[in-house]
Amino acid sequence: MPDRSCSKLLRALLPLLAATGCDGCPSSRPYTPYTLGSATPAGSPPPLSGVAPGAADAGPEADAGDQDAAAPPRFAVVPSVPAPAGGKQWPLEGGAVVAAPTGRTFEAGLLLDADGDGARDLVAWARSPDGLRGELLFAPAARPQALRTLAALPGDLAAQGCAPRVGLSQIGPSALTFDFAPQCGDQQRAASAGATRWIAVLRLPGAGAPPELALELRLRTPPPEEALSASLEVVDRDADGRDDLVVSVGLAGALRPFSAPHPASKGAAAELRVPLVFLDRPAGLSRDAAQPGEALRGLAAALLRDARGKSTAPSVAAAAQRLRRLHAVLCADAAGGGGASAGRDAARAGEALVWTGVGPVRCGEPGLAEAIDHAEAVAASTRGAPLAAIAALDRGGAEPRAKEDARLLAKLAPPATAAAVYRTAAAPQPAGRGAFGPLAFEASGALLVRTAQGVVRVDPAASTESATDVPPWPAAVHAGPAQLVAVERRCDAPTLLALFRSAPDAVGEMEVPLPLLRAQGPRARAGAASPERCAGTEKLPFSPLAASERGFDIALGAALVSIDLRAAAPTSAALSFPLTTPAPQGAPRSPDGATLAVPAAGGLLVATAGGAARLWSGGDLAQATACAPANGGARVACVVGAAAVIFEAK
Repeated sequence: MPDRSCSKLLRALLPLLAATGCDGCPSSRPYTPYTLGSATPAGSPPPLSGVAPGAADAGPEADAGDQDAAAPPRFAVVPSVPAPAGGKQWPLEGGAVVAAPTGRTFEAGLLLDADGDGARDLVAWARSPDGLRGELLFAPAARPQALRTLAALPGDLAAQGCAPRVGLSQIGPSALTFDFAPQCGDQQRAASAGATRWIAVLRLPGAGAPPELALELRLRTPPPEEALSASLEVVDRDADGRDDLVVSVGLAGALRPFSAPHPASKGAAAELRVPLVFLDRPAGLSRDAAQPGEALRGLAAALLRDARGKSTAPSVAAAAQRLRRLHAVLCADAAGGGGASAGRDAARAGEALVWTGVGPVRCGEPGLAEAIDHAEAVAASTRGAPLAAIAALDRGGAEPRAKEDARLLAKLAPPATAAAVYRTAAAPQPAGRGAFGPLAFEASGALLVRTAQGVVRVDPAASTESATDVPPWPAAVHAGPAQLVAVERRCDAPTLLALFRSAPDAVGEMEVPLPLLRAQGPRARAGAASPERCAGTEKLPFSPLAASERGFDIALGAALVSIDLRAAAPTSAALSFPLTTPAPQGAPRSPDGATLAVPAAGGLLVATAGGAARLWSGGDLAQATACAPANGGARVACVVGAAAVIFEAK
């Protein structure tokens, strides 16, 4: 299908991804989109904006090379006008008057020939006194008393405590748009997580027919740090002589704890945008299944190009998270997008936020998440961060899904076969999920085993085990008075969450968002529900790496995260390897802290600062838990059944 506006749409994304383009698209025509903003980050109420009649395309992209001398003139968007004083009556040409329905007042309207009979009719928004209910009405000039309801505001959209803002405009020769946007303060936003913007698109069939509702769009309010917007463009996309509709959905800002990119940084953009395309057919608007998939694939391809450049690779990780987030916000079939549960009545922040009136948007891009992961891994490898690259490739215990991923993983962490060299008679004390384990090497190479009776020292060279006076280290993970309790994946949160108690006897738990989106992080168990089919709350396996008055360092697979509890609002951030914190006993670290052994990418990842990482597998490692490496990483001890087993790589 001809796509004469593809390059225009994607060019808006160039500040984020310098290489993004639309190779192969036919020459584009400039257009004037009608923009429907959303609440801006930090809760600032946005303007309900449009393009003034006759407004020219501003910006550097409106250069002479974009002009098409043969193209018809652009349609000048016509905004509505306020209702006459009182809003109870609206005069038409010729002296006729339209009366508002009982219990309603007119707020805004358009006078135009909507039915093609040559006389100007009225299309107006009539609202209830509280502004939270209302209808779009049509009064034909020939019969002004024959009011017809074109569309009624859905009753489930009323957001108590939020003030509505409305806009009505003609955006094309045969298209009108109505926008109902709840404007909520910070407290109302928190209490009205399901507050939804409703956009109705009306067609003007002409030939004596009244206007008709062609499309509904719903944009749920995103978390306060983000802003969701939509720009509507009327253009003949498929060259059939009928005006089609392009809805460009944009996402700006960044979830906590992610940092929004600086506008001046290379590869950054204030907003990511991709199009939804609706083709005008005799039976109505029909969505073009090619979009937004093509645009999303183009953005992922641009990420990969940036990932291979030394100067652009550092910005890829943040850009990848923002692209994942846009995918999840827009596409119900995306990982983290909410799957089948996202729809008309969805009110959970972790689900897709866009609904088209016939259901959630399904983008049909099952490989997009993997393409983004691959680009992030390549970028981490380019900048010399192998563990970050492995974390991007990690599928939560599954093998990499693409040959390119497998090759990259083998380069970053060559496979090694583990062989058991010693099995203890001493039985390690069981440790719960996320606790410090019962095993710790000493600098001498001896292994300490915490048992129910005390600490036993194992000398594998002499095959001896003896009791010691070493005090047993605690299993619980404490940072001052705070105890790390769990890491969770929830359907009502777009990121993974770390839970902690401020004191052992504290009632309730506090949570800290982690720099991993809901679809990221390891699966809790084999066969667990896929992230796009979120079901309830899932507690995730994690490994505590360090704990101090400052906070916690943890590993979720190969993803390393630091949680800082010193501020009034605790924060978290990605952690670089090697770690600088001391290694506590029972952590999956060597005594000198330079070697790490964590389950990742279907095996046990053993990495040493200044040395090569290796992916161990085989033997009893598939059943092993609570692993701890020796200095240098030549040996790793793990709990297998009721014993501790020391492994070496062959």
